[in-house]
Order: sequence, then C-alpha cells, then structure tokens
Amino acid sequence: MLDRARFPQALALNLAILLAVAGCSNLPTQPLAPSQPGSGAAVTGGEPAQVLGLFEGSKTSANSKTVVIGLLGGIVSVGDFTVIVPPAALLRTATITVTQPDLAHPVVNLSISPASANRFLLPVLLVANAGRMNPSLLSLATISYLNPATGNWETVAGCSVSILGLTVTTPLSHFSTYRVSSGGKAGW
Repeated sequence: MLDRARFPQALALNLAILLAVAGCSNLPTQPLAPSQPGSGAAVTGGEPAQVLGLFEGSKTSANSKTVVIGLLGGIVSVGDFTVIVPPAALLRTATITVTQPDLAHPVVNLSISPASANRFLLPVLLVANAGRMNPSLLSLATISYLNPATGNWETVAGCSVSILGLTVTTPLSHFSTYRVSSGGKAGW
C-alpha cells in the first residue's frame, strides 16, 4: 500500500526533472530577443523544431529562410515577417520557405513543400513588423493576400493590430503571397 502512494510522487518528480532538463529554449513558444536597431531583420525564434527527436536543418539568405517544421511547430523569420507554426498545425514534416523579395517593401512569399501540407489543422500566424509604417495608418492596417485566380489583393479575415508592439498579425489557413496594406495600398 505504501508503494502505491509513492508512485504518483515519483512520477511527478521525474516529470519535473524532465521538464527542467528539456527547457523551452527551442520551442516555438520561447521568448523572442529584441532585434538589433537598424538591422532591418527580425530575430528568429531559434532553431527549427525537432520532430520525434530528429533535428532538422535550415537554409538562410538575407531575404529568405527555409526551415523543416514538424509536429512540434516552429518559427521562421525573415525581414519584417515572422511565421509561427503552432504545435499540431501540421500532420507531418514540411519544408517552409519565407521570402521577403525586397526588404524595403511589406510583401512576403510563403511556400510549403509538399504542396499537400498547405492546409493547416490549426491556424498559422503571420506577424508583420510595422515599425516603419506611418503611425496614423497603423490602426487601419491589414494583411492581404494575392489571389492567384483573380490577380487581386484580398484582405485576410481576423487581422489584428498592436499599436504598442507596432505589429499586424493574422491567422493563415494556407500559404501564398501576402502584404501589409492600409487603405488598399501596400504599406510603409
């Protein structure tokens, strides 16, 4: 009878030790360090996610980053844009590429491979750093996507603006080309 009482205590102690050792420094929910002033590039959220214990690599250039993301999610940042993939948003490992073709303009191309992974179980967040946007336009800012069928920019539902954080955030159900706009015009 005494051994049964010790089992939950031992399990709780072992779990606490495991969590302390694992930490949260590589999880997609880790705190982000502030970016360097004047660098024009956002700080990434750390290394790519691990999938069932397998470490995945990444490829980076000045305006593009490719990362393999798995079931545990991850963060990819380039220029003024950050993509946050929450845990369980993907059913399998996928390669995500975030490209801001011109770092002076608020347009980002998001792609995922395989193409069948371009539907998410949970919304993926796109966060745009709008620090360069005219403050009077920031409260009206939205994120829109380029509809390939019509060639028109369409506003994404669910956008939110943080006046204090100088960001525009929207949930995504798929990857495409996106831009920050205010009053129907691209932004900064």
